[in-house]
Amino acid sequence: MDNKELQKTVNPVYLTAKGTLGFLYRAKDPDAVALWPLIGLETNLQERAKLIPPSISNCYRIAQQARYEINNTAALRSSAPNIVDLPSGYSPRGFRVSSAGKRYFGFDLPVVIDDMAPAAEKVMTPQQRSLSSYHAVDATNYQSMKEALGDVKGELCIVTEGLLGYFNESELVSLCQAIHRLLSEYGGTWMTADLSILRIYALTFGTLFKGEELSFMNSMKEKGGGLADVKMNQNSLFLNGEEGALRFLEEQGFTVVSEPVTLYLPDLSDVNDELRNAYRQMSMLTMRVASPKTETNLATELPFAVDSSVTEGKLVMKVQGRVDTLTATQLLKVFQEASPQANSIELDVEKMPYISSAGLRVLLIMRKSVKDKSGFKMFHIQPVVGKILKMTGFDMLLF
Repeated sequence: MDNKELQKTVNPVYLTAKGTLGFLYRAKDPDAVALWPLIGLETNLQERAKLIPPSISNCYRIAQQARYEINNTAALRSSAPNIVDLPSGYSPRGFRVSSAGKRYFGFDLPVVIDDMAPAAEKVMTPQQRSLSSYHAVDATNYQSMKEALGDVKGELCIVTEGLLGYFNESELVSLCQAIHRLLSEYGGTWMTADLSILRIYALTFGTLFKGEELSFMNSMKEKGGGLADVKMNQNSLFLNGEEGALRFLEEQGFTVVSEPVTLYLPDLSDVNDELRNAYRQMSMLTMRVASPKTETNLATELPFAVDSSVTEGKLVMKVQGRVDTLTATQLLKVFQEASPQANSIELDVEKMPYISSAGLRVLLIMRKSVKDKSGFKMFHIQPVVGKILKMTGFDMLLF
């Protein structure tokens, strides 16, 4: 399995981003039309798309365009000269932002950036290229985003679209900590309408086709979660209503302003007055740093490394550093190279301070490879990692 296939295995959520571009292409967004031939859909996504009835597909298209334009307006109205698109996906937002004279940073998984960066390079104008850059980062990892920003000057406007519902609780907290630290250093805002990310489709469906909104939203959640191999909206931003979400964000050190998304929705030919009125129920949240928080001492964070050996069929692996979207592929690669010789696995994770859902997915792959599940063991688990395993239910699966 080559590196790109490894990336797809540990980060299947990238597939949802391709669907997003597809609906913008159908909406005839000129930048999406330019990108589409260079990105396109995998065969499995093409087959899924064929199964969607035309009326429902039209609903997706209208909602997707509205969602995209709402977030574009949020970015462009910001006084910040630097827009951080987290995640950037295969969205052509960089075209729009750079055309307006703002600097654009597209942050996403390595598998996405490997496709998107060269595609944008081919179809952007010289001005757009001079103001745009794409970077593989882990959204929960402050250091990876700090390094991607390089020598940037001025405030940031961090826009998160279609991300937060895929995070487990520990990932959400880590993301908040990373964004808080970036905004503490650079100034600026964090903006998201993700609390309404599924509802915009349900409201579109319910308004235009007089359908049952809740069942449609639950169906979307199931399909999106299945495609990404995660349970969607299972964290503090979604489980306790908007009031609970605001309380959580304030606990993370932010002040929060909630506004109807319609304040950011431009005139669109397919969004009639009835639909615009329905969208008033949805919120755009704007966060600023309210209070200082205890920062991680980055000097104590070890670089990622895996030391492995196989003796009499037992694979012993010592893991050092964070296992996240940037490093999980390396762990999987080391395992796959050694696994044909192994019938039991021992992981020493004494020097592993954090693990994301991508890393957890690798642990499950490793465990499933062992016929006798008692042959998979982890030792020296740090308290933070133990809490993540328990919070996500992986402690029941792994031990």
